[in-house]
Amino acid sequence: MNASIPDNNAKNDPGSEKLSIGEYGPRVSELTELLSACRDLSDILNPEELYAIFVGIIKHKFKVHRLGLFVYDPETETFSLVFSDGLGKLEYKFKIDMQDLWQTILQDEPFAVVDDSGNPLFTKFLEKQDLEILPSELWVPLVMRGEVMGLLTLGSKAGDQPFDDFELYFLQQITAQAAVSINTCRLYERRRQEKEDLDKTLQNLSLLYGIGKAMNYISDLKKLLQYILKQAIDIASAEKGSLMLYDIESDRLKIRVLAGLVDTAYQDRVNNNEIKCRSFKPGEGIAGRVFLNSQPMIVNNIRDDSLFIKSETSFVRSIACIPMVVYNDVIGVINVTNKKNGKEFNDQDIKMLKAVADQAAVAVNKAQLWDMAVTDSLTGLYVRRYFMVKLQEEIHRAERYHKQISVIMTDLDRFKYINDSYGHDAGDRALKAISQFLIKNIRDVDAIARYGGEEFVMLIPDADKEEAFRLAERLREELGKVKLDNLPPITMSLGIATYPTDCKDMEELINKADAAMYAAKQAGRNISVKYSEHIQIVRDKDGSAMADDSV
Repeated sequence: MNASIPDNNAKNDPGSEKLSIGEYGPRVSELTELLSACRDLSDILNPEELYAIFVGIIKHKFKVHRLGLFVYDPETETFSLVFSDGLGKLEYKFKIDMQDLWQTILQDEPFAVVDDSGNPLFTKFLEKQDLEILPSELWVPLVMRGEVMGLLTLGSKAGDQPFDDFELYFLQQITAQAAVSINTCRLYERRRQEKEDLDKTLQNLSLLYGIGKAMNYISDLKKLLQYILKQAIDIASAEKGSLMLYDIESDRLKIRVLAGLVDTAYQDRVNNNEIKCRSFKPGEGIAGRVFLNSQPMIVNNIRDDSLFIKSETSFVRSIACIPMVVYNDVIGVINVTNKKNGKEFNDQDIKMLKAVADQAAVAVNKAQLWDMAVTDSLTGLYVRRYFMVKLQEEIHRAERYHKQISVIMTDLDRFKYINDSYGHDAGDRALKAISQFLIKNIRDVDAIARYGGEEFVMLIPDADKEEAFRLAERLREELGKVKLDNLPPITMSLGIATYPTDCKDMEELINKADAAMYAAKQAGRNISVKYSEHIQIVRDKDGSAMADDSV
């Protein structure tokens, strides 16, 4: 083993040697090889490709058994092994904490790390940095304009032959080019990342503009919440998320919508309010803390944060929580979880999510106020007044496009018995359950309202009387299968009328559906009746339509 470096004052300049005529040919060939190698390295912009080709050139040229390429990070002052041959899959990292060794590296010349007997020259340093197992005899610095880029470590050559002057010159020149190429790769990657960040920022700004416009046109609260959450997940490059709203009556944060779950069936049931997720008190968990403090929060490793409330089904690695604030009041929290591609949430994510949350809070607040105005507080169905507005709009549309629309009037049979026998709380629970059943079993284009007490009315666009009757019968039959807590089965009577077959205006349509429903009551209850001319409409004392008892 011999890694000694020939002593000469020409810094390994092969031009200082006197060559015979027979030696010029091989030397020209080697210089041509060096020029070609340098040219190959100068064209590479991918770091991994650069490392592989550079190490391959060295191995092919010098038949070295073991070698390693370290790249220097000036921020951490650390050399990291990025490519190796013959060292196995080892992860080496070390710092140069010896001033004389660092100065040796800055000389930008190959230097031996073992003596002629193979004993280490920097024993204390190698022991301290745990580099004794790194089999190397020669280190070659990669330096560009006084800035260290890396370090090449070489084991022994084939036959344990020492490096001659021209080989050292070759090493010095090829590593100098490698240093330049590494710096070029870094600059290219930095510019590429800057461009990517700029493109991402422009894309997000455009997205924010689109979000703001879209929110102005979504009045349905559930659809608005789903839209907001989807945009938040996309803008933060997250896998999934949830949106919580504060419920003042229970003093809790409640999950209103989920997105991105693998189990879409479960997600849909939560979004349809069929499953109640865990709620949080202000200050409880990460979301509760964000709500209480009105400040965003990032946790990139939930295992290290005691605030995170673990769940066997959450599968959360990292989370970013943003409060939704309107008029200095926090109305909810947006949670996005698991940054994609193993990355971490950062301040830029918070900045963009906050912009989404600020717009969302205003839109949600408006939607909540609208929701309170048009929906029944107990059942969540439309109120009668808003239903009539929608019905009038549908009649105008039916007139314009020559369509039919049907109305189904529904009344729960003997519901007074439920209230009297089981209490009004039980009656309220039954109304809620039946309302959710009806919502779930009609189309999105249909509309349903609480018409009064235990009476409901449904608007079925683009449906003739037979289609509406089939729907009414299906609802009637399926309601009998709905299990109500500690209550007997509840049935309902339904009446169907169709525009323009049965009537000429909205009031007449409602009256005839109502009369058909009363006819169903008089026929024994728990049936569906289509309006016909044989059903005579009479007026009750309050002016509401009823079927003539004589029918």
